[in-house]
Amino acid sequence: MLAKRPLSNIGYHHGSGAGLVDARASGLWRDLAGHRFTSLFSSPLWSEVLSRAYGFAILASVRPACGQVESALLFSHVRDLRGERILCLPFSDYCDPLVEDAASWRELIEPLLHLGVPVRLRCLRNSIPSGDGLLTLHKRARWHGVDLAQREDEMWARLSGQARQNIRQAQRNGVTVRHGNRLEDVQLFHRMHAHLRKTKYHMLAQPLAFFEALHEIFSPSDRITVLIAEHEGEPIAGILLLEWHDTLYYKFNASLKQHFRPNDLMAWEAMLLGHRRGLTRLDFGVSDLDQPGLVRYKSKFATEERDIDFLQYLPVAYSDPR
Repeated sequence: MLAKRPLSNIGYHHGSGAGLVDARASGLWRDLAGHRFTSLFSSPLWSEVLSRAYGFAILASVRPACGQVESALLFSHVRDLRGERILCLPFSDYCDPLVEDAASWRELIEPLLHLGVPVRLRCLRNSIPSGDGLLTLHKRARWHGVDLAQREDEMWARLSGQARQNIRQAQRNGVTVRHGNRLEDVQLFHRMHAHLRKTKYHMLAQPLAFFEALHEIFSPSDRITVLIAEHEGEPIAGILLLEWHDTLYYKFNASLKQHFRPNDLMAWEAMLLGHRRGLTRLDFGVSDLDQPGLVRYKSKFATEERDIDFLQYLPVAYSDPR
């Protein structure tokens, strides 16, 4: 069994091996901004939101080379009612390690394993962690993406017939979609989102402070948009979109009156928004496989489908203190 070491005793060290750093205080994002596995969830803006809204320390296991960060694994060391664990990263659909080879991956993960607590990752595109045997596959979820680098008429033609029918029906029903980026728009969306989570799913929504932090961090660079579907002036549905690099992320949805068919119209409006901004992909995010209706909904628009691997490491003889 690996000996458990307190996180505070592990600091960044120079040399060929990996070390741990405070991601927000390092040159991590500058050095790895163009990495092929980077995403919204490994961006400095997303990490800043998690830190401000929840107080998470955003750390990284890094491998330096020639005075720069060559590869990195972002994580938070979480201690709460659900137990102590390493998450890469909290509240993220996925967060691929920014690493290109198995040897570097082993160097990055080793300091985390020495902490002696469970380690959990969600990988979309990087297959290296799932192939080395250190972590086991806990479950899978589905990811959908839409290619926006085509003409508007081509995007429309690639929608499923059901999606096009629902869009036309929503328009006939008098549903309109407005684009908002004010704090008041985010707060309106949160009210719909929280109501839906409570009444339909019997679950708590993320707090308003999280959504306000999203607006505070993403709005100065015009990277947050709220689509609000309205019927006769009444808000009936919404989507919260975030932008990072060349991708528009469909992050949260709320629909209160589905009989007006607002969801497909809003998804189409999101595609048009990304297309007109010159983005290349709409990221529909994660869908649990036990939500087949959600998977079918996203499949009507998707041009790409992949699995998200939920990987887990449990220390030998680990016992959950709960």
